[in-house]
Amino acid sequence: MVTMQQDLRFGVVQGRLMQAPAGHLQWFPQDAWEAEFFVAAALGIDYIELVAERSHNPGNPLWSAEGVERINALVLRNKLATHAFCNDYIIDHCLIDDDEVVDQSLRLAERGALLGCEKYIFPLFEKSELTVANLAAYIDPLRAIADKVQAVGITLCLETGLHGAALADFLDRIAHPAIKAVYDTGNRVAFGHDLPGDIRLLGDRIAHVHIKDKNADNENVLLGRGLVDFLRVYEALADIGYSGPYTFETVRGNDPLRTAAHNLAFARFFHAEARGE
Repeated sequence: MVTMQQDLRFGVVQGRLMQAPAGHLQWFPQDAWEAEFFVAAALGIDYIELVAERSHNPGNPLWSAEGVERINALVLRNKLATHAFCNDYIIDHCLIDDDEVVDQSLRLAERGALLGCEKYIFPLFEKSELTVANLAAYIDPLRAIADKVQAVGITLCLETGLHGAALADFLDRIAHPAIKAVYDTGNRVAFGHDLPGDIRLLGDRIAHVHIKDKNADNENVLLGRGLVDFLRVYEALADIGYSGPYTFETVRGNDPLRTAAHNLAFARFFHAEARGE
């Protein structure tokens, strides 16, 4: 049966629609951050996934009342959404070794609530790497943060390097209704995981999807130039009934706007193919 894609939504990680300084992939666009909301709207993107940086930046609008007010005004003016925000601070600061990092995460949760966000993205990598060996230490801090966001209707979405079975076991063990998983196609293929198999195994534990591609050298590449089999990924997501949005966490290419337009067409194509549309 042929269906339409009216409810298909796409976002983009903050800074990916603008050319960044050399060597910077994840990058907050500093004084030009407001312009990206207009660019996103013109491209047909539904939201910008806001980012709190690895090092605290008091100039990031997430951290001020004026900044939050300005974000909300830009979202309203451009008919966008404030769907998700991400805490990169925990990548460089260990969540389980420093109470200040938990406090920072709770403060950021308050900022997301002021913006009316639905998802709080938690990348548990590098200094906060979640492994099979240390996962017990993460349960209490994650539950505390989840309690905070659940009260305002936000879901805490964990992005980890755990393979599907280990991640499913961890989420079942932590057993908190406000804690779900981010499924990142690029990171998962770089870790050597079975993407469609893990998606079907995780099922409704997946609440958020990052779209990106990586090659055999673990380098981020243009969609379709790496190892991700996007047709099989979208078929698996269809099988589990995933109906949420997709966030592009992709390379910019030579022209970020041209690349973004390619990404939208690429993702819509494979989404439709997987569903027989």
